[in-house]
Amino acid sequence: MPSCPYCRSEASADDRFCSECGSPMKPAGKRMSKAKLAGVVAGCIGVAILVAVLVRAFSVPAFEPLPPPAEGWIRLSIENVGSIDYPSDFLELQSGNYKQLTEGLHIVYEIASSDFSLQQVGLNELEPSALEEYRRVMFQTYYLNAGEEVFRRGQEYQMSQQELAEVKDELVSSLSQEFDRLRSLGAGDNVIVDSGTLEVAEVNGMFPLVWTYTRQLDDNPVVLVKYYAFLNYDKVHYLTFSYRVQDDVYCRHICKEILDSFRLQ
Repeated sequence: MPSCPYCRSEASADDRFCSECGSPMKPAGKRMSKAKLAGVVAGCIGVAILVAVLVRAFSVPAFEPLPPPAEGWIRLSIENVGSIDYPSDFLELQSGNYKQLTEGLHIVYEIASSDFSLQQVGLNELEPSALEEYRRVMFQTYYLNAGEEVFRRGQEYQMSQQELAEVKDELVSSLSQEFDRLRSLGAGDNVIVDSGTLEVAEVNGMFPLVWTYTRQLDDNPVVLVKYYAFLNYDKVHYLTFSYRVQDDVYCRHICKEILDSFRLQ
């Protein structure tokens, strides 16, 4: 009798998907090669950096139920994607279209777009104190071509050190090219200070690729970036945290709590 290649549950020969974990019994499409995956993961980084630089220039397991957001936190509900929580005294949603709801004692913002940015409080109004700080949480979704697929959100996978090194080289090259392009447009001299590390991590039962590195724009303080690529069957979600290295003690634990609240549907 055949068994699921992911959870090892027994199945019938006619089953297309495992009744226990929902994983495909047979490939429904062409599994993306790791070389192509490297390009997909790197492909979105230019958009993420462009958003950050331009804003700065103008100044398959069971998933645990998500508890209500903490007091003073806002839940951002992303249509057909998932949700993430953030503290309202630390970040604000970049100006845009959203619907505010009240669920019990906490606030929920609903947005239709799967791409958004959170920034330091007060930047929407260009408050002087906000212009002296730098914090971003950015989210983007990349949809694969028809017939292509990657691992599902909860499927654990492994990559060798050589494979991770190859993907990291692709990321560094893509980011360096984007910095060169922005420099040619007069958007400042942005450089990679330390190319950092790339690893497969576990986050809330999901297994993103995580690139941690530092960068610097002109003479501004060095920025620490943590770039998460969540694989999700026919799409890849990118969640990026960035803040100044000098603010690491203040920002690190808050960003960790924000990450812990992140869920995909």
